[in-house]
Amino acid sequence: MALRNGVSRLDSALAGPLWRTRRRRSPSARLSLSFALQGGGAHGAFTWGALDRLLEEDWLEVDGLSGASAGALNAAALAGGWLEGGRSGARDSLETLWRRVSGLGEFRPPSAVSPALDMMTRLFSPYQLNPLGLNPLRAVLEEVIDFEALQLAETPRLFVSATELKRGRAVLFENPDMTVETLLASACLPHLYRAVAIDGAHYWDGGFMANPTIFPLVFHCDSRDVMIIQIDSLTTDEVPQSARQINNRRSQIVFNAPLMRELEALGYMGRMAGRGQGRGGLAGKVRGLNLHLLEGGEAMRALDVSSKQRADWGFFKELRSIGREAAAAWLERHAAELGARSTLVLDETDAQSG
Repeated sequence: MALRNGVSRLDSALAGPLWRTRRRRSPSARLSLSFALQGGGAHGAFTWGALDRLLEEDWLEVDGLSGASAGALNAAALAGGWLEGGRSGARDSLETLWRRVSGLGEFRPPSAVSPALDMMTRLFSPYQLNPLGLNPLRAVLEEVIDFEALQLAETPRLFVSATELKRGRAVLFENPDMTVETLLASACLPHLYRAVAIDGAHYWDGGFMANPTIFPLVFHCDSRDVMIIQIDSLTTDEVPQSARQINNRRSQIVFNAPLMRELEALGYMGRMAGRGQGRGGLAGKVRGLNLHLLEGGEAMRALDVSSKQRADWGFFKELRSIGREAAAAWLERHAAELGARSTLVLDETDAQSG
């Protein structure tokens, strides 16, 4: 994985539990937290709801944000709002983003709205169906997000992933790189939109290669607590049998694959650090890392993958409510553990599982 302002590369390894610290946090103390926000089209409104609830907590400070696709949009909107008006500004910015997106009608160009024309996107490329390269999301982002402010900001620190298509690698754009093109690149579905060109390179959706990335939050941010807000479930209780179930599970596995690779690598480094190995290297930096996962449970698993292309305000509000409820439940169970230990255990056999 390449950072435009540096390089961070780690190989996948065996999964394992993260190293846990033993220090405890006072409930009244402020705590710095970084967020890794998964992409998922319209389902990103769940992430909006989760963030909206978390931002109600006065003790929470935002250090870093990474995101892909819809997660990148949420990250940029939160960061921009935070710079302008703190936590209340962040909440307002997120709501404005999703209200404006709901006015677009669909997360797709007008030529692909009906089922018949949807089939056309399987036969013809966006270079044929959308020769002018129009993307209605551009106007929304230009209206909602102050890119100049993000470029100058030192915190919250942003890492937006996109897939550089010619070499098939993930590229991370940081604060100085934040433009409307950056976010359009991160959210570029190649069967709907033309590849986004930035400085001579061409990009597709960041979810293909980093959805979301965690490494830069661990190795380039000060916060030792990282929360993943996940849209696509990692696990399932049943073997899918219907065409719909198979398609949904296939989509979940594909878009979770980059996240799983990073979790496995962090788990391996955590195990090595716990054994006193790798001191002074990347594995040593994992010591003290507290990793957390917030997801929507059955309510999100019940959604069909096709609903990621919906963009009506009623659906967004429903997802926002699911996100707020999930965040409230997470806080009720785990708030006291923030700053003290990981609540995400990568090895299910670990007796210390949260």
